[in-house]
Amino acid sequence: MKRTIALSTSLLLIMGSHVAGGQELTQPDSAQITVPEMSYLKFSETEGRVLDDGRDVRRINAATVGLIRVEWPEGATTTAHNHANELIMSVVSGRLKAISGDKEFIMEAGDVVVVPAWVDHSYVALEDTVTLEAAGPG
Repeated sequence: MKRTIALSTSLLLIMGSHVAGGQELTQPDSAQITVPEMSYLKFSETEGRVLDDGRDVRRINAATVGLIRVEWPEGATTTAHNHANELIMSVVSGRLKAISGDKEFIMEAGDVVVVPAWVDHSYVALEDTVTLEAAGPG
């Protein structure tokens, strides 16, 4: 019985319409109610935060992802930490040491690390460095 109901429900969802209470219901062409518009922004015009270690952090948020630009002065260090969302970091210029567990990577311009959610990681700026990070909202 459960298998029949699940199969029937799946077929109805795939077909795009079904009968409920004698009335035929149809799905709209798109589930999107409003059409979003493209945005154009400049990091130089966004409000930044300068952290105690001298890092200048600027974040631009969209609905489900953020892009973070960080200017790291030589010697800036983060403590081991983790995030609820995965993180992708790319070095734009400079050199940065990425550390996670017993792994260490020396990153240079064009290099990328992918940090899964909840994985501890830290960084050390080996020289003045600029990074871009793609991360979940927040």
